[in-house]
Amino acid sequence: MSQPRILSGIQTTGNMHLGNYLGAIRNWVELQSQYDCFLFMADLHAITVPQDPKTLAENTLKLAATYIACGIDPEQSTIFVQSQLPEHSELAWLFNCITPLNWLERMIQFKEKAVKQGENVGVGLLDYPVLMAADILLYDADKVPVGEDQKQHLELTRDIAGRVNDKFGKKKRYVLKVPEPMIRKEGARIMSLTDGTKKMSKSDPSELSRIDILDPPD
Repeated sequence: MSQPRILSGIQTTGNMHLGNYLGAIRNWVELQSQYDCFLFMADLHAITVPQDPKTLAENTLKLAATYIACGIDPEQSTIFVQSQLPEHSELAWLFNCITPLNWLERMIQFKEKAVKQGENVGVGLLDYPVLMAADILLYDADKVPVGEDQKQHLELTRDIAGRVNDKFGKKKRYVLKVPEPMIRKEGARIMSLTDGTKKMSKSDPSELSRIDILDPPD
């Protein structure tokens, strides 16, 4: 009997911090003996904001190395780079064609980030959850480990899967597997060290707001 499948990834922007470890990687290490784990470096998600190509490539390799250093075993888990598989982008486009615009406009993260970016906000930021849905549904994932901040995006993934199944599935023969969220109570939301109302983030301009995994011991 095959193991249930898990799909998850982290954006390739900057160094991973304590929140990434406690909220994601630590869980993956524990789960990889129980599940068929597909874990990726989300470089396509990273380019929703401008990136230097050389730095992005370096960060992608660094993230892969950090996965392994933290205990992800390539013999147990499948580790890959998102952009190296064109099926992610192809499926995202197909989903774009059936996803109502108002589903995306209600996403809380888009509203918050759009305010910060103003007139420079890109369509990619709005469409981020559709690509996330493609990431997940492409692999027939049974469960998706997510933090509280990504729970709404996973609900959108479930809505998209349901819409595809209703439109194109046959009786008792669905096209897509509808995944379940896996939210760990401990470490689901690690807060910034400089602002306790905000989540610890790699994109925060203040290095004092987080503890990076690659920080020196002192």
